[in-house]
Amino acid sequence: MTSTIKSMQTAFIVLGSLFLLFSIIFSTATISIGIFPVGHELIMLSVSIMAFCNAYLYPQFKSNDERSRSIREKGMFYSYFVLVGYLVVFMTLFQFNLLNLDGYQMVCVIAALLISTVFISMVVISKRI
Repeated sequence: MTSTIKSMQTAFIVLGSLFLLFSIIFSTATISIGIFPVGHELIMLSVSIMAFCNAYLYPQFKSNDERSRSIREKGMFYSYFVLVGYLVVFMTLFQFNLLNLDGYQMVCVIAALLISTVFISMVVISKRI
């Protein structure tokens, strides 16, 4: 049982490391041509964060008990309000022409922020419960 948990955590860490490496390579390429962020490199970075968070959360979520359900519910609840805050900030930046992104870039930025926020909030909540 413990070896299964350790092997799954190792798999998540390896996947997170690979996505982090790919994200660094793609970000370096897009920065070098002067069009950062294109979008997909931010999604890879958020998937990397998700994999690292899942490596931490896997032993707690494997049991699927009341505590793990509470962590999931509270993580989604707090992420909703953070997402609304992101949207207000982005609307303000666009209103005053302080940010210049096209539609694909903006959707990728919001998706990356949403993925990262949900899983990081679950890690923070799991440490407090």
